[in-house]
Amino acid sequence: MTLELTIPIIVAIVSALGGFLAWFAQKNRERRDTERLRKEELYQTLLAATVEFASYANAAPLVIESQRAWLYASDEVLQAINDYLKACAGYVEQQNENERWAAIKEAEGVLRLAVRRDLQTRSRVNEEWLRQKWEIIISHKGNIMEYLGRDRPGKAKPPNTGPDSS
Repeated sequence: MTLELTIPIIVAIVSALGGFLAWFAQKNRERRDTERLRKEELYQTLLAATVEFASYANAAPLVIESQRAWLYASDEVLQAINDYLKACAGYVEQQNENERWAAIKEAEGVLRLAVRRDLQTRSRVNEEWLRQKWEIIISHKGNIMEYLGRDRPGKAKPPNTGPDSS
């Protein structure tokens, strides 16, 4: 084989290998982006369920979304969900209103931070910031239901609250 024939063959092989590696990297990036979007949609419904519980103690959406989380959530998020569910159970049993609310606030903050860390690898929000700055904001049940019922992409579905609900 002559040098004049060897160089084009080597160039063709290197070009094909480079093209394959570029295609592989692109497919890997697309897979990660698709997975991230899927998690974002699922975490959105999970966080909407925490708002329902904090606003009017409806734990049903949280129970359902916590079960779905076993299919997609990171280990850290699953642990935070479990702690939140324990705080919800304790909410009913706790006599002191301030202690009940503090446990829910702490558990929800940890859950939100776990979700954030799963989606945002570079976050400056940490446990200390949560304890010092973050507050749960609640709203009236009717306002929550109206918002959840709005037509928007990726919206969480409102729960069926009884026979008179539409």
